[in-house]
Amino acid sequence: MDPTPELSRLYAEYRGTLSLQRLRAEDRDEARLAYHLPFLERLDAVDGSSVVLYDMYRQKYAFLTGSFRFLLGYERMEAISQGPDYFFRQMHPEDLPVVLDTVIRTMRFLYAQPAAQRSRYKLSFDFRMRGSDGVYLRLLQQLVVLEQDARGNIWLVLAVNDRLPGGATNAPVSRSVRGLQDGKYYLFVPEENPNTRSAGKLTPREIEILGLVAVGMASRQIADTLFISVATVNNHRQRILEKTRTRNSAEAVRYAAEAGLL
Repeated sequence: MDPTPELSRLYAEYRGTLSLQRLRAEDRDEARLAYHLPFLERLDAVDGSSVVLYDMYRQKYAFLTGSFRFLLGYERMEAISQGPDYFFRQMHPEDLPVVLDTVIRTMRFLYAQPAAQRSRYKLSFDFRMRGSDGVYLRLLQQLVVLEQDARGNIWLVLAVNDRLPGGATNAPVSRSVRGLQDGKYYLFVPEENPNTRSAGKLTPREIEILGLVAVGMASRQIADTLFISVATVNNHRQRILEKTRTRNSAEAVRYAAEAGLL
């Protein structure tokens, strides 16, 4: 089946986003990759999670689990040669556009962060994947930046995959980008976040934007990360000030933090 125009656009946006960095061979310390591989192999030998290490410089897998124990008919060599496209083809067609959008927006968010802070965030999202028997199962994938090159570019991305036992196969994708140290949401604030319900003022989008403001992003960076216009961002920021009865963004961030929203 040919991809829809929207899916084709997302594929192009996804590939373009992964290529935005200017990675050079001389900036990578291959000893760091060699350091991680033995640990990943040991981790992979443990039943449960399956591990993937993606090399942003080569745009291919640096390590791919020997066996996705929960994926029937998994062909490792095909997956290595084809890259993420191998798994994209097995995703539920309703989930694939959301997964692509999730990776695009997360990478743009990470690019906008200071290099020293890019490893402080974790992307978590779940989706449906089809086994060789044609039955969909739900997987949880968690990604972190494992290594950066000498100029601070994102180089190695670690992904850990787990099957969600009893997960509903008809539920939409859930996703979040949260701080590893503070546990706060920075992207994809869930509609059912208890903190969001208790506030009764700020919408999930406004909280998402305020979270980006809190990490120092300007309106243009926020617009690029969320794929909205600068005018829309500024309108949200103005409404945030009105709802929180604050005079500036710093006060609004402080208000949200005290309310448990950030």
